[in-house]
Amino acid sequence: MDTLEVGGVNRVTKEFSYPGGKGVHVALGIRELGEDVTLLSFWGGDIGNWIKKECQERGIHCVGPEVEHWNRTCLTIKSKDDFNETEILGTGPFIGDLEYNLLFDQYKKLLKNTKIVCMSGSWPINSFNANYAEFVKYASQLQIKSFVDCSGDSLKKVLGANPYLLHINHKEAYELYADTNIEKNIAALKQHCCLAVISKGNKGLFLYDGENIVHALSKVDNVISAVGSGDSLMAATVVACKRGHDQIEMAKLAAAAGASNCIREELGMFHKKDVERLYKECIVNVKRLT
Repeated sequence: MDTLEVGGVNRVTKEFSYPGGKGVHVALGIRELGEDVTLLSFWGGDIGNWIKKECQERGIHCVGPEVEHWNRTCLTIKSKDDFNETEILGTGPFIGDLEYNLLFDQYKKLLKNTKIVCMSGSWPINSFNANYAEFVKYASQLQIKSFVDCSGDSLKKVLGANPYLLHINHKEAYELYADTNIEKNIAALKQHCCLAVISKGNKGLFLYDGENIVHALSKVDNVISAVGSGDSLMAATVVACKRGHDQIEMAKLAAAAGASNCIREELGMFHKKDVERLYKECIVNVKRLT
């Protein structure tokens, strides 16, 4: 829209719909980079069916229980005023013990033929404070690497489960540690995982393995939308790990994927050719943390 008037009537000039949700974005990114991926989720109503259809058409295998309430709709408002990139996030479906147990049962079956599992985003509304800790612990028992990107209470609970990789942005790091120092925050986060990643928007990302902090930055001139860039970053870390890349290569691919998402109108999506170009141009600095 041209402008967003608070308390007034607003007319949209253009409207686009994209399959979304952090897990959906990660799956889309992994598939775009050429790897097979299965998306496990709750699917609700016409919106859930539409998201599933869009993902399947892109070569993603979709599984998971169907739920009564519809999957949520999230709006990103682009305007020429201060409200540009304003996001309105829907509530989504309610899940109970039955739906949760169905999801976890399918998760356990999928892990029999899985190399890496990635868990992203917030949980649907529930009365039992669902989180990823149980999922991470089960994967660890099977020696399957788990990658996690979440915030708030879900993040605090999953720290004790010690996933392989944890990603948070710098704002979430401040909320967690009440400190703006990236090195201190990433060192603290590393205590709960093998690889810690903190992203900082157009300042790039920081990846720490316990010895070296790799700072990777892919610069783009024209940012259309940054929505979903963190999810694109996550997709790239999964692909890099699956392909046996080292820490520097992983950071470069992740930074390139996150930046590539910014130059396309499709929210939470990127094009492989953009990633390949920005990967070559990525600026990398390595610092040993003592």
